[in-house]
Parts: sequence; C-alpha cells; structure tokens
Amino acid sequence: MGGALDRIIRLLEETCGVLALAVMFVSIVVQVIFRYLFTPLVWPFELSIYMYICLIYLGAALAARHDSHVAFDVLFNALPVPVQRVLSAGLRVFGAAVLATLIVPGIQFMRQSHIMRSASLHIPWSFLVLVYLVSIVLMIGHLAAGAVRDWRGTRTGES
Repeated sequence: MGGALDRIIRLLEETCGVLALAVMFVSIVVQVIFRYLFTPLVWPFELSIYMYICLIYLGAALAARHDSHVAFDVLFNALPVPVQRVLSAGLRVFGAAVLATLIVPGIQFMRQSHIMRSASLHIPWSFLVLVYLVSIVLMIGHLAAGAVRDWRGTRTGES
C-alpha cells in the first residue's frame, strides 16, 4: 500500500509537474511563432498561465516533500539537536494545521467557481482550485511525515 501511494504522489508531484512545464513551454513557443509569423493567438497565453499555476502548486508540494522551502535557520541551527527536532516537529504540525484550515474554503470556492470558465479555452476555474487543493493535501502529508520523523528522532536520540 505504501509503495503504491508513494508512486501516486510522485506521479502527481514530479510527472505532472514536468508535463505542465512541457505544455507551458510548447504553448509559449506556439504563441511566439504565431505572433511574429501569423495572426496572434490568445489561447497559448492562457494555457501557459494555467500550466504555470499548476507548476507552482505542484512544486510547492514537491519542495515540502524534500524539505526545500526557504527557511531562516541561523538561530535554529544554534540550538541543540534535540531542541531542533522538537521545535521542527511543532512547526511542521503548526504548518499542517494552517494548511488544513484552507481545505474547506477551497472546496467551497471550487464549487462556486465551477461555472466560471477561462476566456479562450473555456476551462473551468475549478480545475485550478482542484490543483491547489491537491497540493495542500500533499503538503499536509509531507509535513505530518516530517513531524513524525522529527519526533521519532527525538525519542530515540538520533542525531
């Protein structure tokens, strides 16, 4: 079960992120070619913006997985390792709790925005909100897993 779930998470974060980047790149190239050689198109710009938003949200989840978000850790690194682990676990739980508070309003907004469509591609705005919600759930999972790792390290005395 854990292996299958991990593969699904990697698919969402890595493969879908790479696909979003590729689609964004191709749509920008198409837009530039048509702008300078033919009649300008509107839909490639819109598609590139949608893919960029997907890339941002999936990248945030991937950064949470690899513990790569920006951190100001000068004071944190000066603390003893056991204190760092307890503080890190607490901050991860706090971050997961803050993200969890965004789920219900996100679902409500997704339901409300489903009737709104993009101007040229007619993609429901709820698609972007769905990507947002998926990334929140992934980040909560990564933060919770990190908190458990930190807490276990504190309990076993690992450094």
